[in-house]
Amino acid sequence: MVDAALRLVPDPIARLYAAAAKTAKRRDVRRVALVLALLLAAAAFAYLMVNIYLGDSYGYWQAIRFDHLYYTAVVDTAPHGYLYAPVFVQILWPLLSLPWEVFHAIWLAAIVALLFWISGRWVALLIFALFFAPFAIGVLAAPRHYLSSGNIFLPMALAVVAGFRWPWTYSFLLLTKVTPGIGLLWFVARGEWRNLLIALAGTAAVVLVSFSFSWSLWFDWLTVLKNNVGNPEPGFAIQLIPLMPRLVLAAVMTVVAARYDARWVVPIAAMIALPYITDTALIMVVGVVPLLRHDAWTEGRTRRSDTVAQAPPALPAA
Repeated sequence: MVDAALRLVPDPIARLYAAAAKTAKRRDVRRVALVLALLLAAAAFAYLMVNIYLGDSYGYWQAIRFDHLYYTAVVDTAPHGYLYAPVFVQILWPLLSLPWEVFHAIWLAAIVALLFWISGRWVALLIFALFFAPFAIGVLAAPRHYLSSGNIFLPMALAVVAGFRWPWTYSFLLLTKVTPGIGLLWFVARGEWRNLLIALAGTAAVVLVSFSFSWSLWFDWLTVLKNNVGNPEPGFAIQLIPLMPRLVLAAVMTVVAARYDARWVVPIAAMIALPYITDTALIMVVGVVPLLRHDAWTEGRTRRSDTVAQAPPALPAA
């Protein structure tokens, strides 16, 4: 994809890119970039530990301390409060039971490390540099706003990317924000029925186990989903296109991407399919990076088998 894009740019820019790419491959430059990215990530963690913002992660922690898990969502039909399936807090219960500052430190450390791992040293260096850049406003401020809020958008991006190798990770999408599960159309468009079955069976297994412990909460969650259908998007959302047209757009993007084997499109389609898009949701775009790099953990069995099959035979030893 990069090679095709370079053909469309003027020669001086293409030569500049080639020189920068060559420099970036030098071992000493890579080490310096890694150290700088790690230092900036650690500095961002320290800053957010001192300047704590009671955002989405605080909402997760507070949810189990209400008399009823879905109290705010059931009493007030506006889309706020705890909105995910019961299994999310059931799995996180040991962490959510900790004091707020301890939970915040663990959760923040996890998403900072996850952001660093998914994006890699160069993109991580850019992202964490933007975190401290005074000119980072609007879209450029998305990494700062995301890390301070602690929403699940980054784990969702991870679930989309990992879903190409482990389809059951889609259960995380289907049982939290729900609509980004539209990425399952990738398997439908490619006729990968086994992967689709794994995704759906994995989700059903999670629901069955959780339902056996707290069946009433699942009915409450269905009530929450029903109440939120048709509600206007909150004022802090990026209100460009309503949900239904966005779902159609995301579905088309996923099907076309499946036809052309453009896996990097799926994290973007999942973001577009969110119930509503905020600036913090833009962090899901980093899911594109490991797919363009073809990281080993993103490669499914079928793709790895094809790669082996297409590899040229080894020459006999002299």
